[in-house]
Amino acid sequence: MKRFKIGLALSGGVAKSVAHIGVLRALVEQKIDIDYLAGTSGGALVASFFAAGKSIAELEALGAGMHWKNLAGITVPRLGFLSGEKVRRFIADEIGDVEFRDLKIPVAIVASDLTAGARRVFTTGKVALACQASSAVPEFYTPVEIGGHLFIDGGLSEYVPIEALASLGDMYRIGVNLGYESGSKKKPRNLIDVTLEVTNYISQQNAAISERHADFMIRPDLGAFTPFDLDRASEIIRAGYLSTMRVIPELKAALLALGSNAAAEDAS
Repeated sequence: MKRFKIGLALSGGVAKSVAHIGVLRALVEQKIDIDYLAGTSGGALVASFFAAGKSIAELEALGAGMHWKNLAGITVPRLGFLSGEKVRRFIADEIGDVEFRDLKIPVAIVASDLTAGARRVFTTGKVALACQASSAVPEFYTPVEIGGHLFIDGGLSEYVPIEALASLGDMYRIGVNLGYESGSKKKPRNLIDVTLEVTNYISQQNAAISERHADFMIRPDLGAFTPFDLDRASEIIRAGYLSTMRVIPELKAALLALGSNAAAEDAS
């Protein structure tokens, strides 16, 4: 039976982004091979690590051992309170200062270009720098300059990077939305909460559009966690895994039907 290429689009999520590791564990265990990856913000980091050859066990250990001090440096607040330079160094230390062409799986990374007022999809150049740009949450991290342009969080232009994923080729597109929440939200308690809620609001507006272009969506239940719960990384990873395992039968049925239809078309 013909096997379709499969692509996985990983959303942002700040600390919740480690849930993508659990999603990947479920897919790997179920022998659902990933041929293409796209990532936004925290999803860009997980996508890049996996594409570089990190095993699930290595990703889980990395996620469980992460601390904010490794991901942010205080700056004089001109364009942001935190420098994302530590993000770039963290990635380069883990997989090397590699270029996209060096990755084992093709990857597309989304960032928002403040200079041009447009979405930018990185598929060439330095992976760590693209990830730094993609994860530069406004007001927190300073924008990242690349080629004379200033870039911030990709979630503002494509939170679930389905379109970016599709730019890599023909494939069955699976999206993962870590920001989806049903029901009412808690009231913001401070300026940080307000900033994150505004960013999440914009992100979910464009995520709703992206989801219409996905062939299958996974929406992990992460309501028990905040965007800053890095100290609960193992729990978040587990939540991502369990949420994905619950939809695996539906996903397998969809892939089986796709393969059967393709085989029937080939036979005719």
